[in-house]
Formats: sequence, structure tokens, C-alpha cells
Amino acid sequence: MDKIFDDMLEFLKGTIPDFLLALAIVVVGFFLTKLIVMLSRKAMDKSGMDYSLEKFFLNCIRIVCYIIILISALSQLGISTTGLIACFSAGAAAVALALKDSLSNIASGIILLFSRPFVTGDFIEFGSNTGNVQQVDLMHTKVMTLDHKCIMIPNSLISSMEVVNYTSLPQRRIDITVPIGYDADIEEVKKILLGTVSSDERILSEPDVPFVRVKEFSESSVNFIVKVWVNADDYWPVYYDLMENIKTSLDKNGVQIPYNQLDVHIVKND
Repeated sequence: MDKIFDDMLEFLKGTIPDFLLALAIVVVGFFLTKLIVMLSRKAMDKSGMDYSLEKFFLNCIRIVCYIIILISALSQLGISTTGLIACFSAGAAAVALALKDSLSNIASGIILLFSRPFVTGDFIEFGSNTGNVQQVDLMHTKVMTLDHKCIMIPNSLISSMEVVNYTSLPQRRIDITVPIGYDADIEEVKKILLGTVSSDERILSEPDVPFVRVKEFSESSVNFIVKVWVNADDYWPVYYDLMENIKTSLDKNGVQIPYNQLDVHIVKND
């Protein structure tokens, strides 16, 4: 009995210091991980990095630190990590086969984060939908539509479709087609339209001044094209204001916007 007690005491004497040291590695490693992540976040914020890309890097740093802590703690306890790593590798291969679609989304997410066809806050058009990019994760891209519908798009899908980014450049051009009756004076109409668009202070003179010309002759109207440049954030407010102001200016000057009509000629044969 005394021998068993002595063996147990000897075992505890050899094990407890290693266990306490392994526990210290875990605790200290946890706080060091938080410190590294916090410092990395501050550095990324100062660099102006996109939120989604910053989140991706922070998650990678956190995972790598946790793996190092786990391996260090197990090594301190005398547990061979070689077999554990081999087991993890085999398990990872099995999981990769089972989750190949998810891994495709992750690979596409990494491509999107680094190629940056759009970033958080951009207004994009994809398929038949438009909206603001809320977040780009490894698996999905979150987009909020103008009527506040949240769309979660798999990254593998959005990386293979045509995406139009409306806010990647600081200025956008507004194109408005204005139909005018054939009896109207072209020069007078141009003067009215130019005066209307020039009165809006949000319209820019760069990269080009406001442009008004005859675009085409349609069946019941002469179509004028109005092209003006604005800041990207002002696009829709200026667009709707111009639509209203152009109609008001034409009405004040007696210029009519024609509607579709059909002239029927009846020929009487005696």
C-alpha cells in the first residue's frame, strides 16, 4: 500500500508541474492572442483596409494563434503532436471531400476579398437585383436591397456572375431621354433643357459639361438626350429632381411632351 502511495505521489510530482505549465501556456496564450488581434485591428484600421478583408485576416490570425497554443500545451504534457497532426490531416481531407461546395464558396470568398471587385458599402447590380454590400464573408456575400431585403449570395455564385459596381468611381453620368413634339423649335428646347440642368448646383463641369442634343426621331416625337455628371452619392437625388424640373420647365414654356398617337386616314372610293 505504501508503495502504491509513493508511486502515485511520485507521478503527481512529475505531472503537476507540467500540467500547471501547460495551463499557464493556455492562459498566457489566450491573452497574447487577444493582444495580437487588437494590435492587428488597429493597424488595419489605420491602413483603411476594407471591413470584410480586415475581418478575414483577424480570423486567420486568431485561428493560427489557437493552433500554436494547443500544440505547445500538448507538447508540454508530453503528448506527441505528430500523431495528432496526422489525425487532423486525415480528418481535414475527409471533411474537404464532404464539403467541396462549401470549400468552393470559401475559395471564391478569398478571391473576392483579395481581388476586391466591390467592397463593403458599394452599390452593386447582380442579376436582377441591386443593393449595398453589407459584408463579404468566406461563405457568403451579404447585400441589402433598396427596399431592405437582405440577400445572402454564395460566393461561388457571385464570383461567376456579372456584377456592376456603381460606386467604385467618384462620379457618375446621368442620361435622360426627353421626347418633344415635332412642331417644337429645336434650339429653343435645347436652351430650356440646358438652363434647367445648369440651375442645379450638384451638377459638375468635370469630366464634361452638361450635354443636350437631338438623339433620334421616333414615331411621334423628337427625342433629346440630356447628359450630366454628378457625384456618385448625388446620382438618384439629382436624377429625380431633373425629371421633375425638366417637365416643369417645358410646361412653363409651352413645349409639349407628346404621347403615342396614331393618325388614321380614310379613303372613300366612289
